Amino acid sequence: MSIFDARDLPETDIETDVAILGSGPAGLTLASKLNSDCVVIESGHWDLDLKNHREFHSINSGEPTDIDSVRLRGVGGASLRWSGRCIALDDYDFEDREWIAEAGWPIARHDLDDHYAEALRLLGIDETENPRFANHMPLGEATRHDRELRHCTWLFADRKPGGMVRFGKKFRGEFTRPGKHLIYGAHCVDVVQEGEAVRALKVIDRANRMRTIKARRFVIASGCVETCRLLLAHDRANPAALGKVRAWLGRGFMQHLRLDAGSVRSDPGQFHPLQRMLNIFHKPGHNSQEFGLSLEPAFAREKKVGNASIILRYVPERGLSPLDWTPSIMGRLLGRTPHLRRAKVMVEIDTEQAVSPSSFISLAEQKDKYGQPRALVHWVIDEVDRRTGFEAMRAFGRFLQRHELGLLDECQEISPDAISSHCRRDTLHQLGGTRMSDSAATGVVDRDLKVHGTANLWVVGGSVFSTGGHANPTLTIMALANRLAHHLGKVSSAR
Repeated sequence: MSIFDARDLPETDIETDVAILGSGPAGLTLASKLNSDCVVIESGHWDLDLKNHREFHSINSGEPTDIDSVRLRGVGGASLRWSGRCIALDDYDFEDREWIAEAGWPIARHDLDDHYAEALRLLGIDETENPRFANHMPLGEATRHDRELRHCTWLFADRKPGGMVRFGKKFRGEFTRPGKHLIYGAHCVDVVQEGEAVRALKVIDRANRMRTIKARRFVIASGCVETCRLLLAHDRANPAALGKVRAWLGRGFMQHLRLDAGSVRSDPGQFHPLQRMLNIFHKPGHNSQEFGLSLEPAFAREKKVGNASIILRYVPERGLSPLDWTPSIMGRLLGRTPHLRRAKVMVEIDTEQAVSPSSFISLAEQKDKYGQPRALVHWVIDEVDRRTGFEAMRAFGRFLQRHELGLLDECQEISPDAISSHCRRDTLHQLGGTRMSDSAATGVVDRDLKVHGTANLWVVGGSVFSTGGHANPTLTIMALANRLAHHLGKVSSAR
């Protein structure tokens, strides 16, 4: 099996066709779909390396957020803490919306359709399966004529409720194929570039020995913050290398705002149908599904806001009797959705962030143990972001009343003017910084993910998102990696 600790490699240059820096969902998906020889390079160990993880911490200068909780070093990257929750971006997310600066992708949603389907297959999800849940009330009926909200469905990659999808384990077999190699414990400290072409990557192992990896083509797939940090450091050391994209390199950093938007008051006659409509549903032998709501595009355009989704979390109350717990226990034993007789119903909203140059990743003055500048992250929440969360909360309150499902006790700390940190949580969905654009004036990579002004350097991952939508990004990251594999295959065959 061609999986190596960098310390065990001979002290010679390594040569390949495609060098992929990063072994998260983007890098491993790309490697699995490439028909050419490739080397995947991972800074961490085979498993999550907490000591290594802490040594490369970033500096936060903006809104409070735990930037490093998803900057995981280890084979599998961010998938080491991924629940497998999947949903694609909406058509609306690709539109050019005048109230969101620089919104819109240079590609359309349909350009990713086949690649989304392939990503789902890689995850073992059969979209055509769609099991019928005996205890589910069809949400589509409730939203059929709703002008503010529409239904949406999340699919889970693991068939076990709450399972984690470990990409390192899942894709390990790919490295039994000829020409496919994975090197871990190799931290990239330099990008060697001559003119518009990258010639090599310099990596250092845990014994502090330098290695040179040469390739015809290079792909940075190191996660949003690390990708930006690496390219910014490369630009600082080689001012002529990335000059065409310097204006947007690191700019437009986004996360989804996850808002605790209040709770639902409902009587027993409302509580049961509410659980049957908005919940996570399980069925033995099938992938779990979660049913929720998202903003109707016409309503979002009317209000001039971004996209947003709404789900419910059911928290069992203290002091329940055995009669209250029995339905839940029986449901779990049978692998079905547990329904509670009583619970606190919490409203969770994920909102899209507007693209803002004032929200950015840059280089800090502090340096890591290899003398490289740490990442400095300045995250900003602007007026469009606040309005999106507020309008989504209000729309859900009206939805409950229209369908007689209860009343929403809104979070009073969410308004168009301010969102308190007390009602906001991290999503770990870090996006932007090398955004996709047809022009270097408004982005860093082109529609084929090649860095503008370079001959053989590509980027794939959350950093290339032009806008973020409300969707968990992993499925789209995998679709983009699959699309890049097809593109690199065409480039290779044309040579």
